[in-house]
Amino acid sequence: MKNIFLAIIALTVIFSSCKKFLVINPELAVAQNTFYKSQSDFTQAVTGIYAPLQPIYNLDWRLTELRSDNAYFFFNVANRGSKPIEDLATFSIETNNATVLDSWRNSYLIIARANTVLSLIDAATFDQAAKDVLKGEAMFLRALAYYDLVRKFGDVPLFVNPATSYEETFKSRIAATAVYEQILSDVTFATTHLPAKTAQPIVGRATSGAAYALLADINVTLKKWSDAEAAARKILTMGYSLLPVYADIFKPSNKANNELIFQVNYVEATTQPLFSDFTYSFIPQLVNPAILTGVGPAARNGNGSFNVPTPEMLASYEDKTKDTRYSSSIGFYTGASPLVGIVYNQTPYVKKYLYPHAIPFQTNENWPIYRYAEILLVLAESLNEQGKLAEALLYVNMVRSRAGLDATVAADKQKLQEIILHERRIELAFENKRWYDLVRSGLAVSTINEFGQKIKANPGNYYYATGNFPPPNTFNITVNSLLLPIPVTEIITNPQLKQNAGY
Repeated sequence: MKNIFLAIIALTVIFSSCKKFLVINPELAVAQNTFYKSQSDFTQAVTGIYAPLQPIYNLDWRLTELRSDNAYFFFNVANRGSKPIEDLATFSIETNNATVLDSWRNSYLIIARANTVLSLIDAATFDQAAKDVLKGEAMFLRALAYYDLVRKFGDVPLFVNPATSYEETFKSRIAATAVYEQILSDVTFATTHLPAKTAQPIVGRATSGAAYALLADINVTLKKWSDAEAAARKILTMGYSLLPVYADIFKPSNKANNELIFQVNYVEATTQPLFSDFTYSFIPQLVNPAILTGVGPAARNGNGSFNVPTPEMLASYEDKTKDTRYSSSIGFYTGASPLVGIVYNQTPYVKKYLYPHAIPFQTNENWPIYRYAEILLVLAESLNEQGKLAEALLYVNMVRSRAGLDATVAADKQKLQEIILHERRIELAFENKRWYDLVRSGLAVSTINEFGQKIKANPGNYYYATGNFPPPNTFNITVNSLLLPIPVTEIITNPQLKQNAGY
């Protein structure tokens, strides 16, 4: 016993006297103070800020387009594993919804990585102009992430510096107005420090055009019409244009085209999971999706038959023969179905992103966040709100003309606003814009309640098999429904977070 006691004393003395050399740097990770030194280091770090955009936009349609009247889903009575996705469409969301949690966490991952870069880059010793570009990218991405968060969740915690302790990660939600102030500050810096489109050779990296597009979008949401006009006009001078053929915008072989201002870049057939797969959710669920994709071997797309175009969406095209956006965006399939009680009979699906690829469930399809056609409609809307109807119509009709439609006219501001919202619905169909348009225009509660009543009255028209229908607790939309729930796991971890009303 005495020997054991002496050994313990000896070990205690050794460890207490060797504190300095017992601090061992990790061998499988790089510490900030040893990595962030050169321009190459910071370029790699900024590239890492972009990475969470890929998982966000592979699934973001669930939180946006699927919650609008543009899209619905096929009810699969034999497999209820997809219920959490369906809950988003039927407005019966639970606070532990995995897609909601993924969106929250990946947005804050972007913010955390941006904060790290911004906190260290000024101390590095390389060219200031190169620093400003990298800072512009970090601020653009932080602004984009916060804009995504504030529109989905309202008031959110605001971090602009890296947390240096566990306790610093616990913050309360602050008013959305304060978050918008930070967003506008970040994106304004980005507009003047990011490179122009012609100077940015990498698809998916931010440019000054992307920053101005985000700025215009934010100001439309905030109803700052003159500011939105000014930002949109900047983009008119930057070399962007409408492609003659609508379908060409989305071709993976044409990613660097002049209409795309900012997009999430995906790559297929790599050793890392950098591919997109949302296309397989949008086509009908099939035992052999190769019938539509052309890519084998057969493997059932179990999360297919989502984001299905609704009867309302199909009816919103004013001339299906002339409007090239109709055949480019929507396809129809007739054939056997693996879903109980369902036969596909001219069943619509989102065709917009369906292009050849090499490996099943791994596509090279990018997600468009901002493109030139949307900026023309943003400019039209901001002009119309300022009473400049004649000029606003010019930009609306540029978009319509490319689609093959005749010019439209409007007698007054209200009528033109309806036309612009309708054009946005068609032009930007299945690009995650419709839900936000309904919210900012004050139409979301009435539109989705009416939409829900139609589904409950005629479930067969909305892809339910005979005898199936939405439960009674669905589509009871109030103003509280306009925000998503704060993920319950985040509240458990950080008790300072308070849940949104209604959840």
